[in-house]
Amino acid sequence: MRKVQLSLLAFLSLAFAAGPQVRPPAAAAPYRHGYYLFLASQPVMCEACYIPMLLTVAPLEDIAKDPAGQDGDLLTTYERDSIFQFNGIVHVAPADITVAPRAIYLRRRDYRYQEITGAEILHLLEHPQGTIPISRPLLQSDSPPGPGLAELKAAFRAVR
Repeated sequence: MRKVQLSLLAFLSLAFAAGPQVRPPAAAAPYRHGYYLFLASQPVMCEACYIPMLLTVAPLEDIAKDPAGQDGDLLTTYERDSIFQFNGIVHVAPADITVAPRAIYLRRRDYRYQEITGAEILHLLEHPQGTIPISRPLLQSDSPPGPGLAELKAAFRAVR
């Protein structure tokens, strides 16, 4: 009986060793760049108050040259003072970016983009409620969720 147990143990160890090696997925590169997106067209009502912030690994100018484009994390701010909503991951294709006028087409809207400093992004992430009192309803997003607040803060602390 002992010999059978050892043989079974030897077989199982060989079977698992010979099987496919499962490795944890590589960690995604941290975000290093951030952009405020301002509507290129006339905003409707208070639409201009809700300013999207796009976080990317590479500068948008580099993404415009990348045939595959890249994913970024989209957040909506209220007056650039607080985080109103975490929108999740969005794909930015090179055709969506026009570098010369600093324009980007995202979520079926045309925007002008303005790069912001890592310190400004970190301040917003560390103080997501901001200073302007505003109600924040729970809004669902159709996009896949992005990294959490703690992960984003860690990424932009490394930029400083």
